[in-house]
Amino acid sequence: MQKKILIIGAGIAGCSLAYFLANTGWDVTLLESQEHIAQGGSGNPAAAIYPKFTLNDKTYNDFMMKSFIFTTKWINQLGLNKDDYSFNGAIEILEGAYAHKLEINFLGKMSGKEKFLSLIDESMRKKYLMKKDSSGLFFHQGGWINPIALCRHLTNHSNIKVIANQEIVSIEKLNDQWTLKTKHQKNFNAYHVAICNAEHLHQFDLTQHLHTDAFRGQINWVNSTSFQMPSVVICDEGYLSPLIRDKHIFGATYAMNDFNKDLRISDTKKNIASIKEIHQGFHKHCLAQKIIAGRVAWRASTKDRKPYVGRIFNNQIFEKMRIRELAQADRLPWLENLYIASGFGSRGFTFAPYCSSVLANLINDNLSLEDKKTLNYTNPERYRLKKMSLKKVASQIFRV
Repeated sequence: MQKKILIIGAGIAGCSLAYFLANTGWDVTLLESQEHIAQGGSGNPAAAIYPKFTLNDKTYNDFMMKSFIFTTKWINQLGLNKDDYSFNGAIEILEGAYAHKLEINFLGKMSGKEKFLSLIDESMRKKYLMKKDSSGLFFHQGGWINPIALCRHLTNHSNIKVIANQEIVSIEKLNDQWTLKTKHQKNFNAYHVAICNAEHLHQFDLTQHLHTDAFRGQINWVNSTSFQMPSVVICDEGYLSPLIRDKHIFGATYAMNDFNKDLRISDTKKNIASIKEIHQGFHKHCLAQKIIAGRVAWRASTKDRKPYVGRIFNNQIFEKMRIRELAQADRLPWLENLYIASGFGSRGFTFAPYCSSVLANLINDNLSLEDKKTLNYTNPERYRLKKMSLKKVASQIFRV
Protein backbone atom coordinates (compact mmCIF):
# COMPACT_ATOMS: atom_id res chain seq x y z
CA MET A 1 0.00 0.00 0.00
CA GLN A 2 1.32 3.40 -1.01
CA LYS A 3 1.21 5.50 2.16
CA LYS A 4 0.46 8.89 0.65
CA ILE A 5 -2.69 10.84 1.37
CA LEU A 6 -4.28 14.18 0.50
CA ILE A 7 -6.30 15.85 3.25
CA ILE A 8 -8.73 18.62 2.33
CA GLY A 9 -9.01 21.18 5.13
CA ALA A 10 -6.45 22.25 7.72
CA GLY A 11 -8.63 22.89 10.74
CA ILE A 12 -8.52 20.78 13.88
CA ALA A 13 -9.92 17.67 12.14
CA GLY A 14 -7.51 17.77 9.20
CA CYS A 15 -4.48 18.71 11.30
CA SER A 16 -5.20 15.99 13.87
CA LEU A 17 -5.65 13.35 11.16
CA ALA A 18 -2.44 14.50 9.46
CA TYR A 19 -0.58 14.17 12.76
CA PHE A 20 -1.80 10.65 13.51
CA LEU A 21 -1.06 9.43 9.98
CA ALA A 22 2.36 11.11 9.81
CA ASN A 23 3.30 9.34 13.03
CA THR A 24 2.52 6.00 11.39
CA GLY A 25 4.70 6.62 8.36
CA TRP A 26 2.34 8.34 5.94
CA ASP A 27 3.34 11.16 3.62
CA VAL A 28 0.59 13.71 4.16
CA THR A 29 -0.32 16.71 2.03
CA LEU A 30 -2.74 19.12 3.68
CA LEU A 31 -4.66 21.29 1.22
CA GLU A 32 -6.08 24.45 2.76
CA SER A 33 -8.29 26.94 0.92
CA GLN A 34 -7.22 29.90 3.10
CA GLU A 35 -3.80 31.57 3.39
CA HIS A 36 -2.93 29.74 6.61
CA ILE A 37 -4.01 26.70 8.59
CA ALA A 38 -6.70 27.01 11.28
CA GLN A 39 -8.55 29.92 9.69
CA GLY A 40 -12.15 28.72 10.05
CA GLY A 41 -13.83 27.58 13.24
CA SER A 42 -10.38 26.46 14.40
CA GLY A 43 -9.00 29.99 14.30
CA ASN A 44 -10.40 31.50 17.47
CA PRO A 45 -7.94 32.68 20.14
CA ALA A 46 -9.22 30.01 22.53
CA ALA A 47 -11.49 26.98 22.48
CA ALA A 48 -13.21 25.62 25.57
CA ILE A 49 -12.80 21.88 26.09
CA TYR A 50 -15.37 20.16 28.26
CA PRO A 51 -18.09 17.54 27.72
CA LYS A 52 -21.68 18.69 27.26
CA PHE A 53 -24.16 15.99 28.21
CA THR A 54 -27.82 15.45 27.31
CA LEU A 55 -30.57 14.06 29.50
CA ASN A 56 -31.85 11.18 27.39
CA ASP A 57 -29.04 9.88 25.17
CA LYS A 58 -26.58 7.71 27.06
CA THR A 59 -24.78 6.62 23.88
CA TYR A 60 -24.11 10.23 22.94
CA ASN A 61 -22.93 11.01 26.48
CA ASP A 62 -20.60 8.00 26.44
CA PHE A 63 -19.17 9.15 23.10
CA MET A 64 -18.76 12.67 24.48
CA MET A 65 -16.95 11.42 27.58
CA LYS A 66 -14.71 9.08 25.59
CA SER A 67 -13.71 11.95 23.30
CA PHE A 68 -13.10 14.32 26.20
CA ILE A 69 -10.90 11.88 28.12
CA PHE A 70 -8.86 11.02 25.01
CA THR A 71 -8.42 14.63 23.88
CA THR A 72 -7.36 16.11 27.21
CA LYS A 73 -4.90 13.28 27.87
CA TRP A 74 -3.48 13.55 24.35
CA ILE A 75 -3.05 17.34 24.47
CA ASN A 76 -1.28 17.05 27.82
CA GLN A 77 1.26 14.72 26.20
CA LEU A 78 2.00 16.83 23.11
CA GLY A 79 4.54 19.15 24.71
CA LEU A 80 2.75 22.38 23.85
CA ASN A 81 3.87 25.71 25.23
CA LYS A 82 2.25 26.10 28.65
CA ASP A 83 0.87 29.49 27.58
CA ASP A 84 -1.18 27.78 24.87
CA TYR A 85 -3.42 25.56 26.96
CA SER A 86 -4.64 24.92 30.47
CA PHE A 87 -6.70 22.14 31.99
CA ASN A 88 -7.29 23.71 35.39
CA GLY A 89 -10.97 22.88 35.10
CA ALA A 90 -14.20 23.93 33.45
CA ILE A 91 -17.52 24.77 35.06
CA GLU A 92 -20.85 24.27 33.31
CA ILE A 93 -23.65 26.18 35.02
CA LEU A 94 -26.94 24.28 34.81
CA GLU A 95 -30.43 24.82 36.11
CA GLY A 96 -30.75 22.95 39.40
CA ALA A 97 -33.53 20.64 38.21
CA TYR A 98 -31.62 19.81 35.02
CA ALA A 99 -28.42 19.01 36.92
CA HIS A 100 -30.42 16.76 39.26
CA LYS A 101 -32.01 14.85 36.35
CA LEU A 102 -28.63 14.49 34.67
CA GLU A 103 -27.23 13.04 37.88
CA ILE A 104 -30.07 10.49 38.06
CA ASN A 105 -30.21 9.57 34.35
CA PHE A 106 -26.52 9.39 33.53
CA LEU A 107 -23.91 10.65 35.93
CA GLY A 108 -25.00 8.46 38.83
CA LYS A 109 -24.32 5.38 36.70
CA MET A 110 -20.93 6.55 35.42
CA SER A 111 -18.01 4.43 36.62
CA GLY A 112 -15.19 6.43 38.23
CA LYS A 113 -16.92 9.76 37.67
CA GLU A 114 -15.16 11.27 40.70
CA LYS A 115 -11.96 11.46 38.64
CA PHE A 116 -13.59 13.66 36.05
CA LEU A 117 -16.40 15.72 37.52
CA SER A 118 -18.15 16.98 40.62
CA LEU A 119 -21.43 18.71 41.31
CA ILE A 120 -20.91 22.38 42.15
CA ASP A 121 -21.00 22.97 45.90
CA GLU A 122 -20.74 25.97 48.20
CA SER A 123 -16.94 25.88 48.37
CA MET A 124 -16.71 26.04 44.56
CA ARG A 125 -19.16 28.94 44.42
CA LYS A 126 -16.94 30.91 46.78
CA LYS A 127 -13.68 29.89 45.12
CA TYR A 128 -14.83 30.80 41.61
CA LEU A 129 -16.88 33.88 42.59
CA MET A 130 -20.16 32.39 41.38
CA LYS A 131 -23.68 33.39 42.34
CA LYS A 132 -24.94 31.85 45.57
CA ASP A 133 -27.68 29.82 43.87
CA SER A 134 -25.50 28.51 41.00
CA SER A 135 -25.65 24.78 40.28
CA GLY A 136 -23.99 22.62 37.67
CA LEU A 137 -20.88 20.55 37.03
CA PHE A 138 -17.17 21.03 37.55
CA PHE A 139 -14.97 19.09 35.10
CA HIS A 140 -11.58 18.56 36.72
CA GLN A 141 -9.73 18.02 33.42
CA GLY A 142 -11.65 20.65 31.46
CA GLY A 143 -10.08 23.85 30.23
CA TRP A 144 -9.02 25.66 27.09
CA ILE A 145 -6.63 25.40 24.17
CA ASN A 146 -5.14 27.90 21.72
CA PRO A 147 -6.46 26.37 18.47
CA ILE A 148 -3.93 27.94 16.11
CA ALA A 149 -0.98 26.94 18.30
CA LEU A 150 -2.29 23.37 18.48
CA CYS A 151 -2.77 23.10 14.71
CA ARG A 152 0.71 24.54 14.06
CA HIS A 153 2.23 22.06 16.50
CA LEU A 154 0.44 19.12 14.89
CA THR A 155 1.56 20.03 11.37
CA ASN A 156 5.18 20.73 12.32
CA HIS A 157 6.22 17.27 11.14
CA SER A 158 8.66 16.10 8.48
CA ASN A 159 5.97 13.88 6.91
CA ILE A 160 3.41 16.70 6.59
CA LYS A 161 3.34 19.23 3.78
CA VAL A 162 0.86 22.12 3.96
CA ILE A 163 -0.20 23.82 0.73
CA ALA A 164 -2.35 26.92 1.30
CA ASN A 165 -4.67 28.81 -1.07
CA GLN A 166 -5.92 25.60 -2.67
CA GLU A 167 -9.69 25.61 -3.01
CA ILE A 168 -10.69 22.13 -4.16
CA VAL A 169 -13.73 22.15 -6.47
CA SER A 170 -13.95 18.53 -7.62
CA ILE A 171 -12.89 15.00 -6.71
CA GLU A 172 -12.74 12.24 -9.33
CA LYS A 173 -11.41 8.69 -9.50
CA LEU A 174 -9.09 8.28 -12.49
CA ASN A 175 -6.97 5.17 -13.09
CA ASP A 176 -7.29 3.94 -9.49
CA GLN A 177 -6.17 7.31 -8.13
CA TRP A 178 -8.16 10.21 -6.79
CA THR A 179 -7.73 13.48 -8.67
CA LEU A 180 -8.48 16.72 -6.85
CA LYS A 181 -8.94 19.78 -9.01
CA THR A 182 -8.57 23.30 -7.63
CA LYS A 183 -10.43 26.47 -8.51
CA HIS A 184 -7.41 27.49 -10.60
CA GLN A 185 -7.28 24.20 -12.54
CA LYS A 186 -4.39 22.69 -10.62
CA ASN A 187 -4.53 18.92 -10.02
CA PHE A 188 -3.43 16.83 -7.03
CA ASN A 189 -3.35 13.05 -7.26
CA ALA A 190 -3.18 10.31 -4.63
CA TYR A 191 -4.55 6.85 -3.87
CA HIS A 192 -5.99 8.08 -0.56
CA VAL A 193 -8.03 11.20 0.24
CA ALA A 194 -9.67 12.50 3.43
CA ILE A 195 -12.23 15.31 3.39
CA CYS A 196 -12.11 17.44 6.54
CA ASN A 197 -13.56 20.71 5.30
CA ALA A 198 -16.32 21.36 7.86
CA GLU A 199 -19.38 23.16 6.45
CA HIS A 200 -18.12 22.78 2.87
CA LEU A 201 -18.38 18.97 2.96
CA HIS A 202 -21.40 18.74 0.66
CA GLN A 203 -19.84 20.81 -2.15
CA PHE A 204 -18.59 17.72 -4.04
CA ASP A 205 -20.73 15.38 -6.15
CA LEU A 206 -19.62 12.42 -4.03
CA THR A 207 -20.63 14.08 -0.76
CA GLN A 208 -23.57 16.32 -1.66
CA HIS A 209 -25.95 14.04 0.27
CA LEU A 210 -24.03 14.58 3.53
CA HIS A 211 -26.05 17.44 4.92
CA THR A 212 -24.62 19.79 7.52
CA ASP A 213 -25.83 23.13 8.78
CA ALA A 214 -23.37 25.98 9.04
CA PHE A 215 -23.69 27.81 12.34
CA ARG A 216 -22.30 31.32 12.48
CA GLY A 217 -20.56 32.01 15.75
CA GLN A 218 -19.29 35.37 16.95
CA ILE A 219 -16.95 35.55 19.91
CA ASN A 220 -15.62 38.66 21.62
CA TRP A 221 -12.77 39.51 23.92
CA VAL A 222 -11.66 42.25 26.24
CA ASN A 223 -8.02 43.16 26.64
CA SER A 224 -7.48 43.45 30.35
CA THR A 225 -4.87 42.70 32.95
CA SER A 226 -6.64 44.70 35.66
CA PHE A 227 -9.64 42.39 35.92
CA GLN A 228 -8.63 38.77 36.39
CA MET A 229 -11.19 35.99 36.49
CA PRO A 230 -10.62 32.61 38.17
CA SER A 231 -8.31 30.26 36.26
CA VAL A 232 -11.12 28.04 34.94
CA VAL A 233 -13.45 28.20 31.95
CA ILE A 234 -17.01 28.99 33.04
CA CYS A 235 -19.89 28.09 30.73
CA ASP A 236 -23.59 28.89 30.79
CA GLU A 237 -25.49 30.04 27.70
CA GLY A 238 -22.08 31.26 26.62
CA TYR A 239 -18.59 30.76 27.97
CA LEU A 240 -16.03 32.99 29.65
CA SER A 241 -12.33 32.20 29.62
CA PRO A 242 -9.74 32.99 32.26
CA LEU A 243 -7.05 35.50 31.33
CA ILE A 244 -5.33 34.22 28.17
CA ARG A 245 -2.51 36.35 26.76
CA ASP A 246 -4.02 39.47 28.39
CA LYS A 247 -7.51 38.67 27.04
CA HIS A 248 -10.76 37.39 28.47
CA ILE A 249 -12.66 35.65 25.66
CA PHE A 250 -16.41 35.13 25.76
CA GLY A 251 -19.28 34.05 23.53
CA ALA A 252 -20.48 32.61 21.34
CA THR A 253 -23.54 33.33 19.27
CA TYR A 254 -25.05 30.44 17.34
CA ALA A 255 -27.01 31.29 14.18
CA MET A 256 -27.85 28.64 11.60
CA ASN A 257 -27.00 29.29 7.93
CA ASP A 258 -26.17 32.95 8.52
CA PHE A 259 -23.18 33.81 6.34
CA ASN A 260 -22.56 37.43 7.31
CA LYS A 261 -18.81 37.78 7.89
CA ASP A 262 -18.95 41.12 9.67
CA LEU A 263 -18.82 41.63 13.42
CA ARG A 264 -22.21 42.75 14.68
CA ILE A 265 -22.77 45.14 17.54
CA SER A 266 -25.99 43.25 18.28
CA ASP A 267 -24.06 39.99 18.67
CA THR A 268 -21.48 41.66 20.88
CA LYS A 269 -24.34 42.80 23.09
CA LYS A 270 -25.73 39.25 23.14
CA ASN A 271 -22.37 37.88 24.21
CA ILE A 272 -22.03 40.47 26.96
CA ALA A 273 -25.55 39.68 28.16
CA SER A 274 -24.76 35.95 28.19
CA ILE A 275 -22.02 36.38 30.79
CA LYS A 276 -24.23 38.24 33.26
CA GLU A 277 -25.22 34.94 34.86
CA ILE A 278 -21.63 33.70 34.78
CA HIS A 279 -20.01 36.62 36.54
CA GLN A 280 -21.79 39.88 37.30
CA GLY A 281 -18.58 41.75 38.08
CA PHE A 282 -17.04 40.93 34.71
CA HIS A 283 -20.33 41.73 33.01
CA LYS A 284 -20.15 45.27 34.44
CA HIS A 285 -16.49 45.46 33.42
CA CYS A 286 -17.45 44.69 29.79
CA LEU A 287 -20.23 47.27 29.77
CA ALA A 288 -17.65 49.92 30.68
CA GLN A 289 -15.31 49.05 27.78
CA LYS A 290 -15.14 51.36 24.78
CA ILE A 291 -13.54 48.78 22.47
CA ILE A 292 -14.53 45.12 22.38
CA ALA A 293 -12.84 43.05 19.68
CA GLY A 294 -14.25 39.89 18.14
CA ARG A 295 -14.20 37.28 15.43
CA VAL A 296 -16.73 35.41 13.28
CA ALA A 297 -16.43 31.79 12.15
CA TRP A 298 -18.67 28.89 11.19
CA ARG A 299 -19.13 25.42 12.64
CA ALA A 300 -20.63 22.50 10.73
CA SER A 301 -23.22 20.47 12.60
CA THR A 302 -25.33 17.45 11.65
CA LYS A 303 -29.01 17.04 12.50
CA ASP A 304 -28.34 14.48 15.22
CA ARG A 305 -25.20 16.29 16.52
CA LYS A 306 -23.08 13.23 15.76
CA PRO A 307 -20.12 13.92 13.45
CA TYR A 308 -19.54 12.22 10.12
CA VAL A 309 -16.45 10.05 10.50
CA GLY A 310 -15.66 7.11 8.23
CA ARG A 311 -16.27 6.08 4.63
CA ILE A 312 -19.01 6.85 2.11
CA PHE A 313 -20.79 4.85 -0.58
CA ASN A 314 -20.09 4.58 -4.27
CA ASN A 315 -23.24 6.40 -5.39
CA GLN A 316 -23.48 4.69 -8.77
CA ILE A 317 -23.46 1.22 -7.22
CA PHE A 318 -25.62 2.22 -4.24
CA GLU A 319 -28.43 3.53 -6.44
CA LYS A 320 -28.63 0.20 -8.30
CA MET A 321 -28.71 -2.03 -5.23
CA ARG A 322 -31.90 -3.46 -3.75
CA ILE A 323 -32.83 -2.98 -0.13
CA ARG A 324 -32.33 -6.67 0.68
CA GLU A 325 -28.78 -6.41 -0.66
CA LEU A 326 -28.06 -3.28 1.39
CA ALA A 327 -29.40 -5.06 4.48
CA GLN A 328 -26.18 -7.07 4.51
CA ALA A 329 -23.42 -4.96 6.03
CA ASP A 330 -20.67 -6.84 4.21
CA ARG A 331 -22.22 -5.91 0.84
CA LEU A 332 -22.37 -2.16 1.37
CA PRO A 333 -20.71 -0.37 -1.59
CA TRP A 334 -17.97 1.64 0.09
CA LEU A 335 -15.73 3.87 -1.99
CA GLU A 336 -12.14 2.75 -1.65
CA ASN A 337 -9.63 5.05 0.02
CA LEU A 338 -11.93 8.04 0.47
CA TYR A 339 -12.61 9.16 4.04
CA ILE A 340 -14.70 11.78 5.84
CA ALA A 341 -14.25 13.71 9.10
CA SER A 342 -16.72 16.58 9.45
CA GLY A 343 -19.78 17.85 11.30
CA PHE A 344 -18.17 18.31 14.72
CA GLY A 345 -20.25 21.37 15.59
CA SER A 346 -19.41 23.43 18.64
CA ARG A 347 -17.61 20.47 20.23
CA GLY A 348 -14.92 20.33 17.55
CA PHE A 349 -11.96 20.48 19.91
CA THR A 350 -13.45 17.75 22.08
CA PHE A 351 -14.57 15.38 19.30
CA ALA A 352 -12.13 15.92 16.42
CA PRO A 353 -8.83 14.68 17.92
CA TYR A 354 -10.40 11.45 19.15
CA CYS A 355 -12.34 10.86 15.92
CA SER A 356 -9.25 11.61 13.83
CA SER A 357 -7.27 9.01 15.76
CA VAL A 358 -10.01 6.45 15.03
CA LEU A 359 -10.09 7.42 11.35
CA ALA A 360 -6.30 7.06 11.16
CA ASN A 361 -6.67 3.54 12.55
CA LEU A 362 -9.27 2.78 9.86
CA ILE A 363 -6.93 4.06 7.14
CA ASN A 364 -4.12 1.94 8.63
CA ASP A 365 -6.44 -1.10 8.85
CA ASN A 366 -5.71 -1.32 12.56
CA LEU A 367 -9.09 -0.94 14.26
CA SER A 368 -9.68 -1.82 17.88
CA LEU A 369 -13.06 -2.92 19.20
CA GLU A 370 -13.68 0.61 20.54
CA ASP A 371 -12.72 2.10 17.16
CA LYS A 372 -15.33 -0.09 15.45
CA LYS A 373 -17.99 0.98 17.93
CA THR A 374 -17.15 4.62 17.27
CA LEU A 375 -17.28 4.20 13.48
CA ASN A 376 -20.63 2.44 13.77
CA TYR A 377 -21.86 5.46 15.70
CA THR A 378 -20.44 8.13 13.36
CA ASN A 379 -21.18 6.34 10.06
CA PRO A 380 -21.55 9.13 7.45
CA GLU A 381 -24.12 7.07 5.53
CA ARG A 382 -26.46 6.58 8.49
CA TYR A 383 -29.17 8.88 7.13
CA ARG A 384 -29.42 7.22 3.74
CA LEU A 385 -29.69 3.78 5.32
CA LYS A 386 -32.24 4.92 7.91
CA LYS A 387 -34.44 6.40 5.17
CA MET A 388 -34.56 2.89 3.70
CA SER A 389 -35.58 1.42 7.08
CA LEU A 390 -32.08 0.01 7.54
CA LYS A 391 -31.36 1.66 10.88
CA LYS A 392 -29.83 -1.52 12.30
CA VAL A 393 -27.41 -1.84 9.38
CA ALA A 394 -26.49 1.85 9.68
CA SER A 395 -25.20 1.27 13.22
CA GLN A 396 -23.58 -2.12 12.57
CA ILE A 397 -21.24 -1.58 9.64
CA PHE A 398 -18.51 -3.22 11.72
CA ARG A 399 -19.10 -6.36 13.73
CA VAL A 400 -18.40 -5.84 17.42
